[in-house]
Amino acid sequence: MFIEELMIPEAPTVNDFDTVGDTIQFLNRRKLSGVPVVDLEQNLVGYFSGSDFFNYIESEVKKELGSAALFFYEFRKKMRELFDKEVSEFLSEKSESLEVNQTEEDAIHFFLQSDFESVPVVRMGKVVGMLSKTKLLQVMLENK
Repeated sequence: MFIEELMIPEAPTVNDFDTVGDTIQFLNRRKLSGVPVVDLEQNLVGYFSGSDFFNYIESEVKKELGSAALFFYEFRKKMRELFDKEVSEFLSEKSESLEVNQTEEDAIHFFLQSDFESVPVVRMGKVVGMLSKTKLLQVMLENK
């Protein structure tokens, strides 16, 4: 079975010029931890992870404070400084995707080799859907 048959069509995405603040609000409304980032032509340019962004803020504050303890107010201040920046400045280092013409076996192999819960599905570089571990398990259960 091809991934195109397994995927969830119409993946949630944000544009590369969206702000970090808008993207975080989008993630919270959708109850997502991360989201594919696309350009105006829907080409995948990367992935924004709330967890990775949180860790980025932590590391930046630690750099500024040296070995001093991480304080809430400095963390919050740094977060506010970054909220109006473009989300494309904070893409996760690990950005993966699957092609629509890959197989169920490819998807299983991908998820076994990664810590992703879901992955964008692309056709010629454009995001056309998402595939999650739970969706893959559901399909496997239905086709036993």
